[in-house]
Amino acid sequence: MTNSPPGNGSQGNIQPGDFLPIIQSTQPPPGGRTAVLALAHLHLKANWHAAPVHGFTLPLWYRGTYDEQQTAGDQVVIFDRSHLGRFYVTGEAADAVIDRLFATDPARIPVGEFSRALVTRHDGTIFDIPTLAHLDEGRWLVISGPRTQVSLREAVEGAVAEGEDAIVRDRLGESVMLEVVGPGAEHALQAVVGANLASGVPVGAAHEVLLGGFRALVAHDRALGEDGYWFIVSPEVGEHLWENSLTVGIEPAGLAAWDTLRLEAGTIEAPTETPSPATPYHAGLGDLVHLEGADGAPREFHGHHALEHRDRPERVLTGLRLDGPRLAKRGSRIRAAGEDIGACVNAAYSGALGTGIALAYLPSDLARVEVDTDGVWQPADVVPLPFIDVPRAMLGR
Repeated sequence: MTNSPPGNGSQGNIQPGDFLPIIQSTQPPPGGRTAVLALAHLHLKANWHAAPVHGFTLPLWYRGTYDEQQTAGDQVVIFDRSHLGRFYVTGEAADAVIDRLFATDPARIPVGEFSRALVTRHDGTIFDIPTLAHLDEGRWLVISGPRTQVSLREAVEGAVAEGEDAIVRDRLGESVMLEVVGPGAEHALQAVVGANLASGVPVGAAHEVLLGGFRALVAHDRALGEDGYWFIVSPEVGEHLWENSLTVGIEPAGLAAWDTLRLEAGTIEAPTETPSPATPYHAGLGDLVHLEGADGAPREFHGHHALEHRDRPERVLTGLRLDGPRLAKRGSRIRAAGEDIGACVNAAYSGALGTGIALAYLPSDLARVEVDTDGVWQPADVVPLPFIDVPRAMLGR
């Protein structure tokens, strides 16, 4: 698999420094330009604040990160998620190709539905946490994480055996991906795409429809803890969808708000929150690992031998809720009883909770720790994920 070094699956004696955070640069890749979103001219018109992230120039915010978080919890916002990789896998052998690569059993995803899924390396560590949509018999859509737009597609292409009837078709440059999120999403979309479209797609479903004369994909999920609809459409239709959404009062929101909302909802991304040697069991994603198929037969996929060893992990991904006004950041050190025990793999300010939050791989018996917030050790509660498990509007901000 591309970028998937072999390993023997042994985690050994894990030390605090083993779960080092992935420090993501916001600088352009060396010697190259960042990719431009198809709707960049509309983001500029909406007064975006842009930065190079994930190989693209992306909107970080428009009105302000906190305002956009609040609007997503109270009303409705629209995100441009077109930097995510997306490709189709079709043909009689499409199911077999996905089955031999993904740790998540595709047979458990009914036609017309989608699920988060896992792709692991040979040593059981996490390569990506994509979304897998089963559109029809022998027809799949794969939406990669933000760092694997090319490498995951290449890995799937590499899993196609010679002579198999399976075609991998990239849609990254041919489409845009927009997501409308918030408690008012369904009602607001009635004025954008019609009264029946949003209400006709239940949670967990992915339907192919015609929008503006082009084939489009509409899916309904709650990955951010709020009602959400995502659309994969042609750039022409995407332009109309974006402009019409803003016309009816849907506010644009950027990557900074998205990342905070997903952290609050406990939705993690690879590799940012899954540094080596984290396996799905460390990251709380063990339910996405299917060592046996739906028929009870053993499955063979990348990493299955390593993941057969399901001993209780020494460290698990957990949440930290900081006391006081100071904030942690990715890489902030953590101590307990005066001893260094690890580092935050991600952190943010939660507008819904009114405090700093963070993620870290820690021993499971801790209830209270201290986090280094730029030289000041800030106390923090160790809390389970998600940080927020009710609609944000119920928190009474």
